Amino acid sequence: MPDGGRQLAILNSEFRIPLPGVSLPVIGKGLGVVGFYDGGNVFSAIGFHGQYTNTVGGGLRYATPVGPIRLDIGHNLNARPLNGISSTQFFITLGQAF
Repeated sequence: MPDGGRQLAILNSEFRIPLPGVSLPVIGKGLGVVGFYDGGNVFSAIGFHGQYTNTVGGGLRYATPVGPIRLDIGHNLNARPLNGISSTQFFITLGQAF
């Protein structure tokens, strides 16, 4: 069971913009930018009760044969202070988010 409850709400959206005219040394083509919104949380009971979180951010995508390399920075707009975790996070991942 997820920490915090049995109900889960998730909303992810991403706006991808390829940069076809960009060709950089070493990496070549395949670069793009992205803006995104992520929302949701885990709830102890049905209903949001002010716990729904909203995160916005942006990033870069680079297409590779095994999937995109993703460099993202996101900021939780209504983060609650929790164990010193920053409301702004940076992620480097390989593959699609969804």
